Amino acid sequence: MVAAISLLFVTEGQDAWKMAVIYVTFALFMLHSCYRINKFRKAKSKTSGVIETELKLHQVESVSGFLRVFFAPEDMRFRTSFGLFLLVVFGCVGRYFWFWTFLILLVVSKSFLAFQYYRYWKAYNGLMCDDETEEEKEIDEEAVREFTDVLKSYERKAIGICFDNVGNSPKGIGCSKFGGQPDVPADFQWPMDDENRPLSLLFQIDCRDLATVDTERLLPTSGHLYFFYEQDEQNWEGTMNSIRVIYDETEYKELHRADFPVDLADEYRLQEKPLSFVVRNSYPSWEDFQCKCPDYDVSCDVLDAVMEKFNLEQPYDTIGSMLGWADLIQGNIVEDADDNVLLLQLNSIESVDADELMFGDCGAIYFYISRQDLKNKRFDRIKFELQCY
Repeated sequence: MVAAISLLFVTEGQDAWKMAVIYVTFALFMLHSCYRINKFRKAKSKTSGVIETELKLHQVESVSGFLRVFFAPEDMRFRTSFGLFLLVVFGCVGRYFWFWTFLILLVVSKSFLAFQYYRYWKAYNGLMCDDETEEEKEIDEEAVREFTDVLKSYERKAIGICFDNVGNSPKGIGCSKFGGQPDVPADFQWPMDDENRPLSLLFQIDCRDLATVDTERLLPTSGHLYFFYEQDEQNWEGTMNSIRVIYDETEYKELHRADFPVDLADEYRLQEKPLSFVVRNSYPSWEDFQCKCPDYDVSCDVLDAVMEKFNLEQPYDTIGSMLGWADLIQGNIVEDADDNVLLLQLNSIESVDADELMFGDCGAIYFYISRQDLKNKRFDRIKFELQCY
């Protein structure tokens, strides 16, 4: 870039203006590249352009919305900057044959990409199913009504975890919060994985806050629960000590706020946010229901329709949950959902209220514990899994 700017001022001759155009275009292209590299380096999530665009397409409900997403420069799969730079070069100093050939190839590649994204968007939103017959729709609706009553019988109360927007920061030492630095006793040692990488604090939960929402009285009524996870590698099964659940009953007056480890990167120091808890209804996912009732004949579409109906009845904007049924993405984590308790599910976070936190491709992480270990407060015996789409 420096060389191009230098040559801009020293190039002379009949075609100097052509070279000047090329030098300026090249310098602008390099500046744009530096900006993209810096933005990527600072990003909380290093997802590719394809994944970023697909995630945005999940929120689109109209063709005009699809076009806005696709033609947004920051969401294009094939960046146009280099293509425009080559067009300028071919137009200024190259032959017209190469100029028109490259222009046609550029338009064809963009059109093909748009077609692929459009197919993905239609498939995701179920628009390809619009031609089903009215009879099929009536059969589905009847099955949905029947299965609603069946699934209702498996309802469990869960604790929904929400950001508390009343205050911008937690109320003080020992309060329930997302991220930040833990409030711990004097002998606390920051959890590390087997490769000596510090784990990130996901949650600090004051168990007194759970007393009114834990309808089954399964969780401790005093002390604190701390959930840690190593975010860089994001081990899918929690091996190599990449997860840690700590329970501590130290008195509040003896707690202090621990400093971040110096080798914990800034991007893994989650922004501290206060929490609130609500009681919500939960229902088994397709996988859990099949384990409970392997002989019951019901399609995934019917189950999804019923779950969507139930979710519409629950207005809580939760980032995760405790107890109840898990919202599974890929498959069963525990075979016996009666003997094992969902201690925590934390979903990926894409909220303006907090730092972005991604588990794979918009996934979630799950912490399970047996009822006996929960009763004995053996939080060192956790079954963990990360699932994503």
